[in-house]
Amino acid sequence: MVNSSINPARKQLVLTMIAAVAAFCALSIIVLLFWGYIDDKSLRWTDRDFSNYWIASRLVLEGNAVELFRGHDVYFGHMKDAFGADFPWHSWSYPPHFLLLIWPLAFAPYGVSMVLFLLTTLVVYVHAAFLALRRYPDAPALLILPFVLCNVFSAQNGFITAAMLLYGLTLRSSRPVLAGIAIGLLTVKPQLGILLPILLLFERRWLVILSAAATAAFTMLMGALIFGVETWSGYLRETWPYQVSVMNQGSGIFLDMMLSTFGAARSLGHDATVATYLHTPIAVAALLLFCWTLFRLRQPDIDTSLIFATFLISPYSLVYDLGAVVVLSAVIFRRTRADVPACVVYTLIALLPLMGPVASFLGFPVAPVVLAAGWFLLIHRKDNLFLGALGGDRVRRHPC
Repeated sequence: MVNSSINPARKQLVLTMIAAVAAFCALSIIVLLFWGYIDDKSLRWTDRDFSNYWIASRLVLEGNAVELFRGHDVYFGHMKDAFGADFPWHSWSYPPHFLLLIWPLAFAPYGVSMVLFLLTTLVVYVHAAFLALRRYPDAPALLILPFVLCNVFSAQNGFITAAMLLYGLTLRSSRPVLAGIAIGLLTVKPQLGILLPILLLFERRWLVILSAAATAAFTMLMGALIFGVETWSGYLRETWPYQVSVMNQGSGIFLDMMLSTFGAARSLGHDATVATYLHTPIAVAALLLFCWTLFRLRQPDIDTSLIFATFLISPYSLVYDLGAVVVLSAVIFRRTRADVPACVVYTLIALLPLMGPVASFLGFPVAPVVLAAGWFLLIHRKDNLFLGALGGDRVRRHPC
């Protein structure tokens, strides 16, 4: 068994490194905004994904949330009104209950709001990362830095969605209600939680399941009551089909940011039909392999296995969704320092948020290969094959 006590010096080192990451990100945000102001080219700092959240918040505060779900032309018209006729293409892709998380953003001017949003969600992510790493204080926490930089400069919601996934995984034994709340909130980006029901049912974590279902139902109902039932009908009629068409027919840098086999095939110029034919057998194999690992691994390796499988199964996930996998990969990196190939693979996983899009743009979409390699090494280590890893507690069939 692993000694449950943590060396205070090591714990302080982990906290110091995470604080350094947070400080670096804060500085990056300030520089980014200052660059935009002094150059007088607003697109340099408004052409970020955060612009979607800010416009959505403004529409909510104006009482026009339904405008988000009336079709892309209507939505994008509001973006042009706010940011100018030359504003580049953006689209709205989230369900109505996502608005419950972002509705106050437009109380502040755009730049201030973006800084506050990124810093606040970064703090939540750092806390979730610390909970995952606290049993392994000598794990190299700085491996999360590339992901942090990626999410800061894309101004995305990757900090908060990764935190929800990490909270759901790390708290499901000790704080099942809180874990369920986090998983329920993750339904705003459901592709990141597609395997969680299988894991929770396998472990018979009924309280987590109940809490997650209640949270999801409550937030969806509140979204309908506050923003109007027509927002949900609009989401199903307009928003969801449009996003499917973007994934299948769209072009541009977002194809280079996709992590799946489907995304790799699309980035190489294949159409959606060919990409689906290539993606489907890999996704099915990943699902079956994940189910097999449920009987073979212990925590936290079973959690890491779930995340690797998720990104290989889901056709639509992007580099700023990698927040949970880089944290849990740091735990595995800690154990493989004497294994050069493993160290290389897990370093590449940590670098994937930054180097993945570049490699794909150059014609080498390596993300699914790197993730599959990391998963393979996790499963086939000698101390994992039948006995589990890291001395963690064996997954309990009866958590109560």
